[in-house]
Amino acid sequence: MEAPEGEREGQLHGKDGNAMEGPCQGRGAKERRMWFHGVLERTPMDLEAPPATIHVQEELTPRGPWSFLRPGLPGGSTPWGWGLIAAWALAVAGPTLAWGAFLWRTAGWSALPAHWGEGLTARDIWEMWENGGLKHHAVNSPTIHLFGLGLVLALWCGWRMQAETAGLPGKLGPWLLGALDTLLVGLIPFAGIAWCVSTILGWMGRSGIQGLGWAAFFGRPLVAMAAVSVLSLQWWFLRMGRAQRSTQGTRSTQGRHLGWHARMLWDHPIQWTALILGGTAVRAILASLPLILAWRLGGATVGRVWVFCLLALGAAALNAWILGWFLRTAALFWKHDLKVRQSRADFLEARREAKLLDI
Repeated sequence: MEAPEGEREGQLHGKDGNAMEGPCQGRGAKERRMWFHGVLERTPMDLEAPPATIHVQEELTPRGPWSFLRPGLPGGSTPWGWGLIAAWALAVAGPTLAWGAFLWRTAGWSALPAHWGEGLTARDIWEMWENGGLKHHAVNSPTIHLFGLGLVLALWCGWRMQAETAGLPGKLGPWLLGALDTLLVGLIPFAGIAWCVSTILGWMGRSGIQGLGWAAFFGRPLVAMAAVSVLSLQWWFLRMGRAQRSTQGTRSTQGRHLGWHARMLWDHPIQWTALILGGTAVRAILASLPLILAWRLGGATVGRVWVFCLLALGAAALNAWILGWFLRTAALFWKHDLKVRQSRADFLEARREAKLLDI
């Protein structure tokens, strides 16, 4: 159907006879052509315009991980969240109690089991290590087995809770394949950076300056824990990507999959660094407080020792909840980033198709 002559001229010229310019006029002309011809015709102005879905719709605006901290707070009371807390408490408290019983059997004559740590000196530690047989057999079997069992259960419960938050099935395959992808993508860069920083801190500690020595004493364990946290975060992203590819399907290749999930860390380096270092420091402080309190007060009675054990158990449970909060935050960030990237890819594909139609 042909549009009237005057209306076609109104689409192309203003009142003064000059050609109209601007995206609004171009969009109006395109809508009138759709009305008269019944088809969508793309104009150069439409192709040059930015994707409206990214800049106009709030839910598709690119966001950093900090904006998902508050939405990630709820969700720890799910069965998998409670499982994570219980498993982490088992990994911390179980080996502690087993090792304490092992010390009581191995060095029953020392000051540690006789007075439950009261008045423990460096000489007592030396006697237990050299003459008590600890240097030949430092731990017993229950200590290692309880820690390994608790750690595996905590990792699995964390994965199921994270997959549930991201709307993905928590299967074993993506969990294991994501770990292999992490070794390919993150082991060399992150382990290399951690080794360099730890080497510098070690050199500072050997300098003889007291302040640098204390910085190395506290800094090197913190760097090691931060490196483990970074690798864990990379593993979380890659296993969610594996689960998404296996269930929903994707057009990306393996190389693009690895590159995309590796860039999720490097696109927001300041926010991720602050979250990793801050979370590592908080968890280290919470775990150290019961030990410092027990060292300073001593365990004069059995009841006091059990109080210290309960405090360590509470610190472990709180650390597990913080870890679950971090897992949920990462899952929400990954889910939003996936939606943004898919919308951007759809827009670019539509733009390429429009250029082919113009040709």
